[in-house]
Amino acid sequence: MQALSVLVPLSGGGISRTRRKRALYCLSSIQVSSNKLHCWNSKYGLKLYLICHPKRKNSCSIPSALALEKDAIGRSDKDSVDEVILSDVVEEISVKQGSIELLGEEKSKKVDVRALGLSLEFAKTADEVELVLKDFADLPLNVYSSMIRGLGVEKKVDTVVAIYEWLKRKKIETDGTIAPNLYIYNSLLGALKQSHEFGLMEMVVKDMEDEGVIPNIVTYNILMAIHLEKGRPKEALSVLQVMQNMGLRPTPVTYSTALLAYRRMEDANGALKFFVEVKDKYQNGDIGKDTDYDWDSEIIKLENFIVRICHQVMRRWLVKGVHSTKDVLDLLTSMDSAGLKPGRVDHEKLVWACTQEGHYVVARELYNRIREGGTEISLSVCNHVIWLLGKAKKWWAALEVYEDLLDKGPKPNNLSNELVISHFNILLTAARKRGIWRWGVRLLNKMEEKGLKPGSREWNAVLVACSKASETSAAVQIFHRMVENGEKPTILSYGALISALEKGKLYEEAIQVWEHMIKVGIKPNLYAYTTIASVYIGQGKSDTVESVMREMVKSGIEPTVVTFNAIISGCARNGMGSTAFDWFHRMKIWNIPPNEITYEMLIEALAIDAKPRLAYELYLRALNEELVLSSKAYDAVLESATNYGATIDIANLGPRPPEKKKHLKNRKNLSEFCNLADVPRRSKPFEKEELQPPQLQGDQE
Repeated sequence: MQALSVLVPLSGGGISRTRRKRALYCLSSIQVSSNKLHCWNSKYGLKLYLICHPKRKNSCSIPSALALEKDAIGRSDKDSVDEVILSDVVEEISVKQGSIELLGEEKSKKVDVRALGLSLEFAKTADEVELVLKDFADLPLNVYSSMIRGLGVEKKVDTVVAIYEWLKRKKIETDGTIAPNLYIYNSLLGALKQSHEFGLMEMVVKDMEDEGVIPNIVTYNILMAIHLEKGRPKEALSVLQVMQNMGLRPTPVTYSTALLAYRRMEDANGALKFFVEVKDKYQNGDIGKDTDYDWDSEIIKLENFIVRICHQVMRRWLVKGVHSTKDVLDLLTSMDSAGLKPGRVDHEKLVWACTQEGHYVVARELYNRIREGGTEISLSVCNHVIWLLGKAKKWWAALEVYEDLLDKGPKPNNLSNELVISHFNILLTAARKRGIWRWGVRLLNKMEEKGLKPGSREWNAVLVACSKASETSAAVQIFHRMVENGEKPTILSYGALISALEKGKLYEEAIQVWEHMIKVGIKPNLYAYTTIASVYIGQGKSDTVESVMREMVKSGIEPTVVTFNAIISGCARNGMGSTAFDWFHRMKIWNIPPNEITYEMLIEALAIDAKPRLAYELYLRALNEELVLSSKAYDAVLESATNYGATIDIANLGPRPPEKKKHLKNRKNLSEFCNLADVPRRSKPFEKEELQPPQLQGDQE
């Protein structure tokens, strides 16, 4: 029995990865003698000298072609997790094969291994293999194992099995001189794995048991990998347990395969726990004593591997739904405890998996980790975080990310600005609907502070909020600021300003704004016509209101019940009950049926104008029309009848209607809006100076 050492004289700076891989399977000739095995490849000028030495105890030398295979099948960061494990298993088959036994008489012959392998490519039976190999009976077993692996890569499983059956036949014919050994079995199992012919695996394992061949660590690693290929990760882990029970020392491939099994089960916590145990054993000196591997390097590879596994599983969790948010945060904490430090790229990939509203917590945590790490961050990732926080209605938090872009970089782009402006619009819309004009002003100031120019949409939202809150002075100042900032007012801008002036009973100013609007060519809409009609009725100019109505119709805009309600409401505010009643009758001429608001405003106007009986009759009329009036109208009828001594039958009015909730409240603390918009609360009301632009405030200070 002899072992082989390898001498590889090379010309130049070495052999590339691709050339080494080709050399493995494409060696042109092999010369076998009693004490030497010469291998060369004419195409690449590669010569390998395998020189036999007496076998030393516990020695495990590596044949030259197999050594090349180890280099050819390396790891790549671009490979998938499965490909890395497959490469490691194939690599380990190569480096653990053992010694070569030379057979036959001491004579030399040349064998074209590549041609020999090609000639076996279509062999399906042992007889067909015999026809090809009958003149090569003295080849080393390693040649057969190499051919089996090569044919396995090509997925020629029928040929692989035929060679195996031929070797079993040769065992009988040669009285065991030529027979499948452990390395043949390992190569065979590896070939079956490559070809995904898992059904034959059990047959091969049974043959090993029957022949008394004791599996080694490579065998078990292949079995683990095959279980993974068959989708049985738990069985793969059970093989690991068998190894440990037999006292075999796991290799880095064993640990990598076990981690992959946890990955297949999406058990990132189990994988992390397993890695921590392996790392502790290495640090305590329980593993890593053998010199076959660079364990310092292997532990680093395993560390990188577990980081990839954890992040892959977390991405899967996030894709499945928001309920995994807590699991992701817990796993990140566990990784911190294990001393794992994923890089910026890992965190950014995980941020992209956050797409649902509930994921904003994870995205924000990952964003903070990247920032705290002091590394650069992708602008696209920042934009994604801004978008997700907005989707989750965390607009103020989104603004903080935008402020980081301004302060720390990278510089925001158009998409960043558009996202933040859209968030401002959502807040401004909420402020507009609730008439919370102060917050609207503050948001405009905030936009200008951050270099964002508000458009007409933003200015109009604040103007409408001022109008709803009857804040005439604020509306005027906002309108002026809008013009000073170069933004052209729209019909909505003018309508909101006229409405604010009308509510402040600044009728002349409202008419001036109206006339200016017409002069600059802004065509009034229904809202503008309705508002100016309220202005004129507030001045007691019913004839002018009629002119406005005719002008509306002439411009193609038909008055609605809202128009008449505004006129009647103006009459009520100015104590013009008779005029309100007159406009109520005109609704019938325009064929516009009154609604609850019409009756409520009219009843209020008549009650104030000392017409309790008429107010009472209109209330009953509304009930007959099955309209539900407010408690305010009910109280107005009773109060007017009492004040002016009118006799009415209270029973006909029915029960007093319940109080209606007021949807618009101009609160000083704005707590409702703060809760809605996820913005900080203020401990004190806004100061008057906050109406001014940010630059003016700075000048005043």
